[in-house]
Order: sequence, then structure tokens, then C-alpha cells
Amino acid sequence: MNDTALLVVDMEEDFVRGPMAVSGAEALAQRLAPLIAAARDAGMVVVFVTQSLRPGDIGPLARFDDVREGRVLSEGTPGVRVVPELEPQPSDSFVVKRRFGAFLGTDLDLLLRTRGVIRVVVCGISAHVCCDTTVREAFQLGYEPVYLVDGVSMGDLPDLGWGPVSAADAQRVIATTIAHRFGTVATIDDFLATLRR
Repeated sequence: MNDTALLVVDMEEDFVRGPMAVSGAEALAQRLAPLIAAARDAGMVVVFVTQSLRPGDIGPLARFDDVREGRVLSEGTPGVRVVPELEPQPSDSFVVKRRFGAFLGTDLDLLLRTRGVIRVVVCGISAHVCCDTTVREAFQLGYEPVYLVDGVSMGDLPDLGWGPVSAADAQRVIATTIAHRFGTVATIDDFLATLRR
């Protein structure tokens, strides 16, 4: 599986337990820990992608009060560290992104191509923002994305003029759209089974 990378997106303190904590994120961390360990054992490239912003470089993310006021996602703060239960290792790779997608403006593409990666397995936070964006970027760049449908989390979406959307409904739409146009959708157990073969 050395042509495959596991992209663990935004499993950082601010999104798991901090001011911008995503519903279900702590339970997600528990589901991802054995997956990450198995990926390492299978020789996969494990990449932790975190979001971190420099002062004066928040750009369009200023629309979020906590970001604009510097309470979250600030470079160099404990909030942008990968949560300890995922046990990041020195052998893992680490990529910092400044926007939603893991590829935009980062060296992720270079890192993956240098290592001969053709398939990327995407998990983390949030299903409808950073994970979905990363899958679409990967597809556009010629990778084969695999989206782990139970390896992501998100909260319910509020009524912004078209009615509220439950997280469950949104995740069904995201998974269906990815499977229809952008990549493969699998469960964590499905993917672990392929690692054991």
C-alpha cells in the first residue's frame, strides 16, 4: 500500500475539543486511532493535515467570529496541534493548510508525488467542508480519492433560508456526490479489510 496515503484532516484541538468543536469529533478520534495505526503497519504514507492561520492572513475566514478575533486556529497555539489520542509519530508527514482544502497553497501534492502516491484516503473534520474540498482537489489533480464515510464528522446545518439540514442528511448527499463524480466511498471496516488482504 505504499502507493496510498491516509490524509487525516483537521483532527486538531480547536476542532475536537476547542471553541470550534465539531459534533462527534471525540468519538471520531477514537474510530480513527486504530485506522491510523493499521495504515502505518501497512506501509501507507500517513499525513496529518491541520489548519493554522498567521496573524493578518486569515482572508475569507474572517467571516467566522472566533477566527477573526484570534481565538482559534492561530499558528503556534495548542489549539492547532493534532489530538494526542491519534499518537502522531515522527515517521508521519505533517502539512499545514491556510484554507479549507489540503492541497491549495500547500506542499501536499509535491510530498505525495515524490513518494509515488496515486490514491488518497480522506478522513477527519468536517465532512462537508475540508474533507469534501480535499477529495475534490485530489480528483482534479489526478489522484484516486477514497472517502471514508464513517471516518468523518460534522454538525447539523442551520436554516440559512432553505431550511435546516441534519448532519445525517448532509453526509448522505456528500457521500453520494463523491461516489457519483469524484471517487470511491468506503467504511473504515471496508478499508481495514483491504489492508489485511
